[in-house]
Amino acid sequence: MNYAHRQQYRRLSHAGKAGLGSVIAALFGFVIASAGAAALAGLLLLAAVGLGLYARHWLSLAGRSRVGARSEDEVQRVLAPLEAEGWRLRHSLPWQGWGDIDSVAIAPTGIAVAIETKTRTYDQRHLARVREQVAWLSRRRRRWARSGALAVLCLVRARGLERVEQDVVVVSIDRLTHVLRVVAGMGPDARPSS
Repeated sequence: MNYAHRQQYRRLSHAGKAGLGSVIAALFGFVIASAGAAALAGLLLLAAVGLGLYARHWLSLAGRSRVGARSEDEVQRVLAPLEAEGWRLRHSLPWQGWGDIDSVAIAPTGIAVAIETKTRTYDQRHLARVREQVAWLSRRRRRWARSGALAVLCLVRARGLERVEQDVVVVSIDRLTHVLRVVAGMGPDARPSS
């Protein structure tokens, strides 16, 4: 299970707890109101509303995580055929930073590619993050990166995108495997080295 899925379930759990707290506070508020303690009942109902809003916030975040998890699943599906060409794939690889490395594709030529998955947009933080992941791979997983490591940021909902930005290859999912083959020296005009 990838990090985005785990994050989604954690956020749903927070939403459930806050929602349950909201219901309990509301019920107590109504019971206390019927007993004649209007001020205390008002506080409990106010707490119920606050917890309800807090639950809604966590549900919104869980929805964002669900979108990210689907994007990561889609990248994994697109990368899977590379295994038949001798590539090794690792997904949701823990590293020293926050979260995980979404995917690592290791070419038969010895080049390791760290792939950060984004659905539609990215910013400078995401580029920096994938560069840090490549540096970590080069230091900690040298046997995977015998011939070097490369940073890739893949946009799942973009098409026809292929550029280099701050030493990171930014590519749309439809160009991902083609770009990986080329940078690994396994493109249509290149022969894989042993």
